[in-house]
Amino acid sequence: MRKKSSFNDNLTAYGFLSPYLLLFVLFLLLPAVSGIIISFFKWGIMGSPKFRGLKNYYKVFNDDLFIESLINTLYFTVMTAVPLVIIGLLLALFVNQKFKGKNITRTIIFLPHVISVSAVGIIWVWILDKNIGLLNYYFIEPFGFEPIGWLVQESTSMPAISIATIWWTVNVNMIIYLAGLQDIPEDLYEAARIDGANNFEILRHVILPLSWPGFFTAGLVIGLSVWNEFLFANTFLHHPSLKPISTSLYAFAQRYGRDWGLTNAASVMMILPVMILFIIFQKKFIEGLTQGGLKA
Repeated sequence: MRKKSSFNDNLTAYGFLSPYLLLFVLFLLLPAVSGIIISFFKWGIMGSPKFRGLKNYYKVFNDDLFIESLINTLYFTVMTAVPLVIIGLLLALFVNQKFKGKNITRTIIFLPHVISVSAVGIIWVWILDKNIGLLNYYFIEPFGFEPIGWLVQESTSMPAISIATIWWTVNVNMIIYLAGLQDIPEDLYEAARIDGANNFEILRHVILPLSWPGFFTAGLVIGLSVWNEFLFANTFLHHPSLKPISTSLYAFAQRYGRDWGLTNAASVMMILPVMILFIIFQKKFIEGLTQGGLKA
């Protein structure tokens, strides 16, 4: 009787999941598997595919455009993801306090995220443009300095897009962290204060260990989204030597567009580092759950 009931429960669960699973298989899983298979072949728009083995990957890995893009992507990911994690946590700690106007403050901080990416691009062009930018007009030129091309110079383009990305997306991380903070019972804060713990000790011994699932989720989402950033990169980074992988794949496709195997190999190599990191972090996360508690 129990087995039949369990089977019916599982059948009901899979019934509810089936619409999502169908879409997932058709539009995500099958294209991904097909791309991996095609990456081992030489295949144009016309004709039949010819097996090439690892030659496509060898050619991609020895392409200067791809290697330069890989370095730029790592640079951009570290420059953006680390501040997103830290600032998001600090904002969550701030708005989790009890003060007047707390809800209004939360709303103001979250407002940039409801702006479309095109509007965000226009806003930051107005701020950073060499000729009409507000940053040069109010903070550079009044002190007798020449206006700076923040979006076209190699030394300033990447930090500029990083700052714009942080401003636009840090509020989402704040919400994820805030949800984790609000799940912590107030009794634990009071017990820590009775024991003489200061704010830093409460953060270290109470907040971080108990909020680890939310922090892990936010960190993983941040890393994946920053690594695959395309719209901002395509809008802001005008310097050709700073194109990250997501943008350079377009240029790579233009160069080798008739060889589907080669472009698919480039795509696989783009996502491979992310998949490796995801597997490592997911393993650590599951180990923390199965060992009787989450560790900071």
